[in-house]
Amino acid sequence: MTEENNGCEYDHEKLYNFDNYAPWVRPDRLWFKNIPDFIPKSINYPKLKGLWCLLKTTAKKFPYNCAILYEPDSPLERKYMYMEFDHWANKCANMLYNLGVKEGKGVLVFTPNNPEFMFSLFGILQTGAAIVPCNPLLKKKEVSHIISNSEITDTVIVHQSLLSTIKRVRKSISIPNIIVIPGDKEVDPEFMDFNKLINEAEPKPPKISIDVNKTIAALMYTGGTTGLPKGVMLTHDNLIKNTFQAGLFLYDKPKTLDLLGTSANLAVLPLCHIFGLYLSFATTASAYLNIMMKFDPARALQVIEKYKPFMISGVPTHFQLLSTPPEFKDRDISSLKLITSAGAALAPAIAKKYEAKDVVVKMGYGLTECSPATHLQPEWLKYNSESIGVPILDTDAKIVDPTNYERETEIGQAGELLIRGPQTMKGYWRNEEATKSVILKDGWLRTGDIARMDENGYFYIVGRSKEQIKYKGYRILPFEVETTLFEHPAVADCAVIGIPDENVGEIIRAFIKLKPEFKGKITEQEIIEWAKENMAGYKWPRQVEFISSIPKSPVGKTLRRGLREKALKEISKQ
Repeated sequence: MTEENNGCEYDHEKLYNFDNYAPWVRPDRLWFKNIPDFIPKSINYPKLKGLWCLLKTTAKKFPYNCAILYEPDSPLERKYMYMEFDHWANKCANMLYNLGVKEGKGVLVFTPNNPEFMFSLFGILQTGAAIVPCNPLLKKKEVSHIISNSEITDTVIVHQSLLSTIKRVRKSISIPNIIVIPGDKEVDPEFMDFNKLINEAEPKPPKISIDVNKTIAALMYTGGTTGLPKGVMLTHDNLIKNTFQAGLFLYDKPKTLDLLGTSANLAVLPLCHIFGLYLSFATTASAYLNIMMKFDPARALQVIEKYKPFMISGVPTHFQLLSTPPEFKDRDISSLKLITSAGAALAPAIAKKYEAKDVVVKMGYGLTECSPATHLQPEWLKYNSESIGVPILDTDAKIVDPTNYERETEIGQAGELLIRGPQTMKGYWRNEEATKSVILKDGWLRTGDIARMDENGYFYIVGRSKEQIKYKGYRILPFEVETTLFEHPAVADCAVIGIPDENVGEIIRAFIKLKPEFKGKITEQEIIEWAKENMAGYKWPRQVEFISSIPKSPVGKTLRRGLREKALKEISKQ
């Protein structure tokens, strides 16, 4: 054991607390009657130096296990054992610290998924600085906003394919350190070469001491679907605890321990997004193999059949696309036992495709402000295809009247979902007003999502409060309409919005992407007539528009706001 490992390890066996609930959780909540005795009541969280200790512990216990398999069966394939993963993370930490990266600083990581992202992640954490992940799909305006808004980001690690964006950004913003991950050509001498720097660095991280409760590990800029993104401050403590909250909730203790170092994850979520970033911590803590690859449905099916990963997580778009290739029916995906869809509701029509192959896609729930996990459907919980499950360990949740947060709604009645637990964010970066608007007294966090809870304590997300459509006094959530539209054989994808109307409030308009074989063979009016027969009188769309693709966020969420803005512009020109 190296000197750096001292005081940076934990024992999985000692994490379980079967005696007491966390003091902020109400033991009389309905869902507890469905939680078996073999699931702990709470967690004995280890006192770790920092989030990087998840890797240190795994590298010591499972040094020769494969940690990363990058782009398998391709010319780009690379493999790293956990001892190598830790080695390169240490070198990255040393490299960055020598450039002045330390606590109070931020490092923008602007690259597609690759091993260098993982080395950078755990390297940055070991300097005490915060990682500021940046989606590769963002353009100059958004990247400039993130760097200027954070004010602490003076180092950028960028993939060579994205360097042109950073060049444009630095025309108006000073960026002292630009480190380029080489692509298919040499790095321009005016920038620093990631490979050269990391190879020259010693594999010794700096000796630092941080307050895990206060020090920001990740400054996550939210998607910005309602304007320019806000920075969410997640501490080392937030992310450490959320890792264990979900990890110890899925299975009984023997199975959880048996899975350590024996399983694989097909990592298709972008690491720049909180869901993907969280999974990097969760899988590292469990010593899983992360199979990293650019998401291509047909190739992903091939990789699943060959490498037999135990888990895959994604948003509904991933599972929709994965089930699209003709070979989906014939490929063996039976190894997938832990499949989680989150970020939005999964249409039942898509879930049924997997059920037909005896594979179950379970919904979960989380949000950036909660590190992100709050709800899951574990193996031991009776499966419900429409539910996000129940709150994970040490998490309390309630549904309240959106006009009175003190009043909880009746069972089955929709309201705004509130969350309380150690995973809730420190706040929005330098935005006290926005923080106060979502973090209420006693630590409750407003999610902005409309949900309901049934008599068994199962939770259901029914939509975003800002996306409700008001038609003749009825309040309709887009997903209610979209779910039925997905049942039409011609519909490949769809999105529903409300269009202002002076007579009825809002008219429902559906945007539909047709399956290739139906293009030119079906009309918008035929879809409307079908909807009339299959939906309540106030729910069926009065307008249908065929489009080539449904706009999605970088992680795959449907961007209804953009569709609404487009529709409103068209109306204003009439």
